[in-house]
Amino acid sequence: LMLLFKIIALILGLSAGVAFIKYTYQLTQLFGHNSLAEQYLGSGGTYTMWKLLGVIVILGTIWYVFH
Repeated sequence: LMLLFKIIALILGLSAGVAFIKYTYQLTQLFGHNSLAEQYLGSGGTYTMWKLLGVIVILGTIWYVFH
């Protein structure tokens, strides 16, 4: 049962992470620009923030499943 849960978590986590990376522009249009990200990550920081969040979700998912 735990194996099935981890497989589902892997599929969902990787899908969410890839979606964050692939649909960065659409997410920014939906939620708007983040002034904190723009300030600390420079011009276009909101797009970078979404991509970093996608990478963090992917790495966190892999860590959870294989740890």
